[in-house]
Amino acid sequence: MPDIIETPTIDESIKPIPNETTSTQIRRQWWKESVAYQIYPRSFQDSNGDGIGDIGGIIQRLDHIKDLGADLIWICPIYKSPNDDNGYDISDYSQIMDVFGTMEDVEKLIKCVHERKMRIILDLVMNHTSDEHPWFIESRSSRTNPKRDWYIWRDGKPGGHRPNNWESIFNGSAWEYDKETDQYYLHLFSRKMPDLNWECAELRQELYNATCWWLDRGIDGFRIDAVSHIKKKPGLPDLPNPKHLEFVSSFDYHMNVEGIEEHLHEFKKGTYGKYDVVSVGEANGVGADQAVEWVDEKQGLFNMIFQFEGTNLWEKTLGTLDVLALKRIMTRWEKALEKNGWNALFIENHDKPRIVSTWGNDKEYWRECATAFATVYMLMMGTPFVYQGQEIGMTNVRFPSINDYPDVAAKNFYNLELAKGIDHNDIMQIIYITGRDNARTPMQWDDSLNAGFSTAQQSWIGINPNYVRINVAQQEKDEYSILNFYKRLIRLRKENDVFIYGIYDLILSSHTQVYGYTRTSDTKRAYILTNLTDRVAQFTLFQGLSSSQLVLSNLIEPVPEHTDEKSFKFHPYEIRVYIIEHKKKDQHHHHHRNSHEKKKSPIVSTESTAAVSLTKRQKAALEKLEQISNKARNQVDENIILKATEDAKRKVLTTLKTKAVSETSVNDQEISADSVVIDIENESIQKKRERQRSLVLNLEHITPINPTTPSCHSSSEQLRRSFSAQVSTKPVLKGRHADSSSDEEYEIEKRTTSTSELDDETSTSDGKDIDYAVLYDDTIEDFSYTSAREQAKKRLLRNQQEIMLQQIKEQE
Repeated sequence: MPDIIETPTIDESIKPIPNETTSTQIRRQWWKESVAYQIYPRSFQDSNGDGIGDIGGIIQRLDHIKDLGADLIWICPIYKSPNDDNGYDISDYSQIMDVFGTMEDVEKLIKCVHERKMRIILDLVMNHTSDEHPWFIESRSSRTNPKRDWYIWRDGKPGGHRPNNWESIFNGSAWEYDKETDQYYLHLFSRKMPDLNWECAELRQELYNATCWWLDRGIDGFRIDAVSHIKKKPGLPDLPNPKHLEFVSSFDYHMNVEGIEEHLHEFKKGTYGKYDVVSVGEANGVGADQAVEWVDEKQGLFNMIFQFEGTNLWEKTLGTLDVLALKRIMTRWEKALEKNGWNALFIENHDKPRIVSTWGNDKEYWRECATAFATVYMLMMGTPFVYQGQEIGMTNVRFPSINDYPDVAAKNFYNLELAKGIDHNDIMQIIYITGRDNARTPMQWDDSLNAGFSTAQQSWIGINPNYVRINVAQQEKDEYSILNFYKRLIRLRKENDVFIYGIYDLILSSHTQVYGYTRTSDTKRAYILTNLTDRVAQFTLFQGLSSSQLVLSNLIEPVPEHTDEKSFKFHPYEIRVYIIEHKKKDQHHHHHRNSHEKKKSPIVSTESTAAVSLTKRQKAALEKLEQISNKARNQVDENIILKATEDAKRKVLTTLKTKAVSETSVNDQEISADSVVIDIENESIQKKRERQRSLVLNLEHITPINPTTPSCHSSSEQLRRSFSAQVSTKPVLKGRHADSSSDEEYEIEKRTTSTSELDDETSTSDGKDIDYAVLYDDTIEDFSYTSAREQAKKRLLRNQQEIMLQQIKEQE
């Protein structure tokens, strides 16, 4: 049995869920067993009728969060701020923005949260401040001011040019000229948000003091904004500019730059590392291969980090979810942190458009896709975060004027495009798809004035008109609503330890519609099956499942009774969750059956076995597996790796031998490696993992690369692509921004990243369940507003072309 290390919680009355033995050596933590709820305070609830959400409003709605099942609340910035970027431009870390309330209100909020056995974390912004912060006012007062070095100042280049060619994340130059001191200051975001200079030790200590000031007031941790940007490339050099652009995307020189770990280790040691709290870093640019260093159980920088590879997929694929790519990304992260780290799971936040309007179908399948997306991420290994309104399926919005959009990034984009001569309507179409304000419209509580958010005649941002049918009050009364599904889903996670500490394994890896995976403990295995498309999906499992094991479905009609069923046909966006209890008597019966079948099988001599040779593909697979094993990090014993490789070789020989036997005796059946019941007594966890990993060697069941597809990859890369069922390793976007590839290039890419329509609609029973090679495919590019908008332009152009073609056909 593995050891479970109990860690005391802050409030002992908040008890952990009942324990079932898990399949990894786990250190239990309260934040691992939590479900988090993100609040954007300006849009959550207005308690004083000024049209702006506030702290009093959050207190009024705490019971909604408690009833949902969430027990960790993350609140976006409430500090004093001129509000250029909705509070992320802080002018005083120890005061509260007037429209939100007072410190007394915050103290009351903390008390009310803890009384409900919940916890609270605040957003902490330490990459930059407001230009109205006293520190910056002093810094810009003169070149000799003691705080001058607290920010990043540089002389311009000869001829009145900026210090370098870096582009701001919010568009335009990353430099702003200050005529008082005749220098430029760096701002990666808005020009009113100057970047702090983390190379200044005095500045760092002031940031640490501000952090501890809040921890001493009883909050339970922080989500730390833009933390991967605090380190800049030494010397702040120009970026390569082969296209001769005015400004060049600068992520490479300020995102997860080498040496950032030194700052973050010092930050942790001087602040949250001294408290029993949770730390969540917004770590854009940190890949799965680096994540363990950031969230290692003992030496990590944070408890968990937000990564954006998954949610950025809609930018890459023009709004249509690439299910294969999502599986590849999430599986890579799940397996990378399986032993020593932890994931922060989310599908929505305040910076992303609504999931049902981007990945999903918010019209015909609104309820179905909202519940499917909830299921697929919330039962993975990690702490799930629910963004306000996500639990009722809130959608994107389409306001007619740019003046209806407070977001500074949207306004900057609009003005730049308008200056280029782009038509207003064309610009707005892109903002409808990419705008951050899609997620910032007020929470829809009921069908009264302003959706129950405020009694004011006008709120700070417009209300989505569909609040009359999408709101909390209506869904609370509907047994089959999205809201009530979320409650059942969260309760299922909390009541079953396997969804928290169980091992994650991908199944149906090559299916282009269904995301299937398992969570396994020593006593249970859960099957999570989700159709993430608006088409019927068929598939076959190697494990038979029965309706008696079904614990969750999003269908309104009951799922038909079934026993030991392996072939399934799912409706659009249908989900099912099964839990199998592993009982010893079933195992004994299974072993007895295997022994009986072996007695019936013809005997194959050692000479005939030796004569069976490996195919070139199988040899290449073994070589690839050995390379992966040799490069594996944090392996506790080299002998385990060597033994796993030997087991894999033996598996191939056994498979070939079984195949030879089956040709001589049609009555004998081969038993799949994945269909056996877990043998708790005789099989180690490591062996279980490696047994599943060896399934990649059965290349007879993996779709080969289309020989007509142009390729310049090496043979090893081609082999990797065959593992991933033709998922292309060539990204649609180059670097951090969209390239100027033509539509023809896009069509070639699309053909290499998806199967045919026929394949989408039929069973993938010819594919093995588990394919670990997906972990070693290429990553998706980092977040960029520019890339999102470039892809939106292509998407709109393609839609227009389709409409024109349809009109021509109708005229003919």
